Amino acid sequence: MRKIFIQILVFYSLFLLVFSAMRFVMSYYFISNQAYEELAKMFLAGLRMDLKTLTYIFLPLLLAMLLSPLFKSKLARGGDSFVIRIYTFASSLYLAITSFLVLLFVFINFYYYQMYKNKIDIFIFGLKDDDTAAILSIIFRDYPVLFLTFLLFAFSIFCVFLNRVILKAKIKKTSLKTSTIFVLNVCLICLCFASLRGHNLRYDYYQFSSNKAINELSTNPLLAFYWALKNYNKDTLSKQISMTKEQGVILQEQLFPLFQKSPKNDLAKEIKPHVYFNLMESFGLNVLEFSNEKYNFLGHLDKHFKEDFVFKRFLSSTNGTLNSMMSLFFISPLTKELTTSKFSLTKLDFTPLQLYKQAGYKIVFVTSGKKDLYNFGEFAQANGVELFIDANVLLQEYPQAKETIHRYGVADEFMYQKIFELLKDSKQPLFIMSLSVSNHPPFTHKINEDLLDFEKISKDLLNKFSNQAHNTLKYYTYANDEFGQFLDAVKTSSFKDRIIIATTGDHRVRNFDIDFDREKAFAYSVPFYLYIPKDFQKGLYVDKNRIGSHKDIFPTLYHLSLSEVEFLSLGGRSMLQAPMNPKLEFGFNDSGVFIDENGIYLAKSPKAYFYENNTTLKNTQQDFEPDEYHQNFFKLYTELSLWQLYWRLNLLH
Repeated sequence: MRKIFIQILVFYSLFLLVFSAMRFVMSYYFISNQAYEELAKMFLAGLRMDLKTLTYIFLPLLLAMLLSPLFKSKLARGGDSFVIRIYTFASSLYLAITSFLVLLFVFINFYYYQMYKNKIDIFIFGLKDDDTAAILSIIFRDYPVLFLTFLLFAFSIFCVFLNRVILKAKIKKTSLKTSTIFVLNVCLICLCFASLRGHNLRYDYYQFSSNKAINELSTNPLLAFYWALKNYNKDTLSKQISMTKEQGVILQEQLFPLFQKSPKNDLAKEIKPHVYFNLMESFGLNVLEFSNEKYNFLGHLDKHFKEDFVFKRFLSSTNGTLNSMMSLFFISPLTKELTTSKFSLTKLDFTPLQLYKQAGYKIVFVTSGKKDLYNFGEFAQANGVELFIDANVLLQEYPQAKETIHRYGVADEFMYQKIFELLKDSKQPLFIMSLSVSNHPPFTHKINEDLLDFEKISKDLLNKFSNQAHNTLKYYTYANDEFGQFLDAVKTSSFKDRIIIATTGDHRVRNFDIDFDREKAFAYSVPFYLYIPKDFQKGLYVDKNRIGSHKDIFPTLYHLSLSEVEFLSLGGRSMLQAPMNPKLEFGFNDSGVFIDENGIYLAKSPKAYFYENNTTLKNTQQDFEPDEYHQNFFKLYTELSLWQLYWRLNLLH
């Protein structure tokens, strides 16, 4: 048993040394002029991943060590029992294969990064899915395959030899009882399992530096391959598409055309205003409706809600952050199927990013969160984001942000500070997208605690929260207040007359009760706010009670900031342009709710419901029977949404 312990310890150390040597060599070749602090972070993060990976690898040997006291063998004394011979053979074979794979993936990782400047990812399976013969011929022509193969077998043979030396070594008999040794084994195994805790084996947990190379080189190559394989197996898009091009034509005839054109806008052509769209975490109307003079949940934003344009009969497109981002920025009903699949570097046409890029804008994404939530950052950059700023960048630029670090990023105030600086200093029109994260559990970073007086807040309201009522309200108010302070600064800035700002929530406040009798649609409502300079307000159609949803945000921004551009939209229209097609006067949430001026329709119900009045999304109990168009709408709309994405991905039959 002690021999197995020594065996595990030796090979654990050996493989850790191999992985560390890999990072040292790769940092020498691929990273230049990097601070020692960042390199230290890389090695420490890599060590943590190596420990997790190797713990999984050595689980069979750990199990053997745990069971060894049950056999009265001569293992500890170097005897020749049948059990010893079997274990020696099995462990030698296992370590031969393991050592071969460890060094193989070290080599693959080096050359893969050299070629693609990326850790091992889903595109490695191009070897299988593309022209395998052609790829192999390139590999054998351009890389020292024979020499590397020799090293692989030499290392594997060396590990087998080392293993046999360890198992045949003479070790003095211990005086400890079998039961004591057994307990010590259990403790050791518990410690090994403890090393697996703390972070999931998910790649977005290991993005700790603003330097992509540091993040990539820290990754354990076996773990990177595991992520790639997992994502590859999830990639069912190209395997399950049964739609045809003709179906899209029929769907558009049944619903509405996918393409529209924004009106002529000479002022926008002349000025080219900055466009800033802010997606705010959990900015739901289900909590905002309780804001009043006694307890103001908007903070500094309250003034701007009164001064500017706000639509409140408005739904989020989805009920998740990534889902809403993909829907808004990329017109995609799918999320991880794109960002973590072989499509993760695919450039989609007809996105807002592409339209603003073609109009001469610099495309920027800023978040107080982390870049690589399900690989969103890489996907966004592949689709035109020229400057991506996340929490890691903000931490470098604003040292005080370190006091606000939390699981998902840093405080929103630093995001707004950076955005203001970008707008102030830019000589090129900017299209900025942002995502705030402060209003996301676990609500741990420092904020201004004086924004709310909880003694004034009714217990009935607090009881509507399933948990963390005080924290939810504090951080909800903090997030709104910081955006309000940003708007204060904008409205007194030199660029106040040449910027258009829009904001909405990604989804409702989740830990808040839903009254399904009265809130069939209202439960999913979010505000849509717009700051528009006065010169750009001329000729606008304003109906603050107009029905809408996320699909209408970018058509509204195109109307205000671009001129005569053709754009793709899933039934969107400008909220500030007079209605032209009654079929576009609706709102949609993918939970199975859609709304129009007549009432609320549910995908899983044959009934529709009237509103309490024409200023709210709350419904009465009075129902009506929807016509055939509305009964089929959810199914047709979902199909059209998928069809247009598959068409843009060239996946249709």
